[in-house]
Amino acid sequence: MLARKDFNKLLWLFVIVAASVILFGCSKPPEAKPVAEQDAVPPPTEPASQPTQPTQNPELPPPTTEDVRKAVERIFKSAVAIDQDRSPGFLVGDFNGDLSQDLAVIVKPVAANLSDLNQEFPNWIAREPLKDLLLPKSRVLSVAARSSNNPASGQTIRFEQNDVLMAIIHGNGPKGWHDPDATQTHLLRDVVGTKLRTLPLKDAVKAYSGIRPFPTIHGDLIQQTLIGQSGFLHFSGGIYGWYDPKNYSPAPVAVHSRMSGMK
Repeated sequence: MLARKDFNKLLWLFVIVAASVILFGCSKPPEAKPVAEQDAVPPPTEPASQPTQPTQNPELPPPTTEDVRKAVERIFKSAVAIDQDRSPGFLVGDFNGDLSQDLAVIVKPVAANLSDLNQEFPNWIAREPLKDLLLPKSRVLSVAARSSNNPASGQTIRFEQNDVLMAIIHGNGPKGWHDPDATQTHLLRDVVGTKLRTLPLKDAVKAYSGIRPFPTIHGDLIQQTLIGQSGFLHFSGGIYGWYDPKNYSPAPVAVHSRMSGMK
């Protein structure tokens, strides 16, 4: 048996240990030091993507005859062929002003495939810009009215074997007219003259500054001499028109009267 003195010592030790456990167990843990706002590291963020708008035409290598032949074949199959007797036989430029390079090439119908060229619903827009300019304005308005009333009327121009035509293939994106998806094409009759060249839009603005009347132009011009006049083909209103200072005059605005429907 423990002596009373030893028992008292053991009891006192037990009391000290129990008190220590209670004291330290109930004490609060030290609070974490708050991080200053300037010391906080923000989570990484993705940089905002800014859409880039093209400001100039992409640089493309000079066209080759083989490149031009492939583009013509892509649109017309074997209905036309490049006119090898013309020099220059083709031009490039941004003719419709969409910052994608276009191709203008002189072609002639292939006699054996004339029916393909004269199909009712072709993959091109057929026009006669010179004829539209020289026709009486009343007839131009009449033709335009019929076309707008029936946009699905199909091709009305009948091409012939001896026609000299200009095909303008609009470009698509950075590759321009080289792009396999570049298929929007205008086929123009009786607008091939002499001294053909591309006149960039910025140069045209300077060259024709102050001249009135003058058409609205949207892109580079196809400048040439035609019917004895120095002028140009230009893209406006979704079609190509001819301008020369002697024959050009603004088309009159069609006036629609509500009385025309009265009886």
